[in-house]
Amino acid sequence: MAYFKSRTFKPYKIWFKKRDFLLITIVLIVLSTFYLFNLLSKKISPTLLNYATSKAKNIATLMITQAVNNEVLSKMEANQLFIIDKDENNAIKSVDLNPATSNVLLNEITNYVQDYLQKLEEGDIDNLGVSDSIFSNLDKNKLKEGVIYEIPSGLIFKNPLLSNLGPKIPVRIDLIGEVISDIKTSITNYGINNALVKVTVYVEVTMKVLLPFASKEMKAETNIPITMRLIQGMVPDFYYDKK
Repeated sequence: MAYFKSRTFKPYKIWFKKRDFLLITIVLIVLSTFYLFNLLSKKISPTLLNYATSKAKNIATLMITQAVNNEVLSKMEANQLFIIDKDENNAIKSVDLNPATSNVLLNEITNYVQDYLQKLEEGDIDNLGVSDSIFSNLDKNKLKEGVIYEIPSGLIFKNPLLSNLGPKIPVRIDLIGEVISDIKTSITNYGINNALVKVTVYVEVTMKVLLPFASKEMKAETNIPITMRLIQGMVPDFYYDKK
């Protein structure tokens, strides 16, 4: 009579194999994800970030200009910016900026620019007080979600035929610094003994451009004309031109 040794079935060995397979799969997924994000950061991010920064800077500059024009310059009396000193013959001796008016102007510009950009960042575009034509080339529904622009991922190929392909990547902005504003003047000769005074306001904003996998700081800056004034001096009885 032959002797057969029975085998004992051990289900825990199969359970261990399934557990090991699942663990290896998870590790591979994590490593693949890490590699993919690393690839995006090193090779793809610079191209997309540069494009996103350019678009964000254009939109931010547009919003700065709108804030200054709509909320400040439209309500400003340009004559109040100047202090004109005349002599007893009513001839102009000097022309200076009024420091009190200038300080009020800069304070208003700073506050309104910051308010406009924060509303744009938060998607509160309905309360910006700008015409729809400002957003004619943008998606208003996306703007209400805080997405100022969407760039096609096909730009990474640097090929015009492929630039519009692929999923859209949302671009957001974050106001990370204070708004800096300053008034600048320039004086040029205009005719005989006359001067043309040009006044502009310089505005600079530090922001961060945000993509789903990367970010970059940028500065949006612009010079906005405020007013021009012709200062007429005394016309001399005799004029000699050396030319």
